[in-house]
Amino acid sequence: MTNLPAASATAPVAEQESEQKEGGRAWYFWALVGIGAVVAVFIIGLVVALAVALLADPDDAATWVGIIRDMFIIVLAMEGMLMGFALIVLVIQVAALVNLLQNEIKPIVDNANETVTTVRGTAQFMSQNVVEPVVKFTALTAGIAAVVREALGIRRALRPSDRNGKKTD
Repeated sequence: MTNLPAASATAPVAEQESEQKEGGRAWYFWALVGIGAVVAVFIIGLVVALAVALLADPDDAATWVGIIRDMFIIVLAMEGMLMGFALIVLVIQVAALVNLLQNEIKPIVDNANETVTTVRGTAQFMSQNVVEPVVKFTALTAGIAAVVREALGIRRALRPSDRNGKKTD
């Protein structure tokens, strides 16, 4: 008896180990590092802001807070422009997709429908003009053959037989 579940259970572990040896780290490691870096920057910024607010002169702290506020406003404005640009690109891509559907896909679908209609008509024509007469002719010849076979069978049955029970001609 083979131990397939144990072999299949160790296969993913071996695959992960070989992936880590060949490529360094798994793909999700760098996503976690990025998220950790963003969280660390926010925490450090919060600690620095609290230290400045508590240790510095209130007028000086207000100036720093104003500078940081202005920097955030600039970053948010740039982000808004980037999202506007991304929205413009999205609209252009949707327009290109609609154009593709109208000018390239629709004629292909229309051509396919026309082909299916032609094939359907050809199949009906072949059925009515070729297959149906052949089937009728085959049925007629089969019926004639059965009648002839029965007629010959009756003739054999009516032939006189000799003393041994064999039919004579």
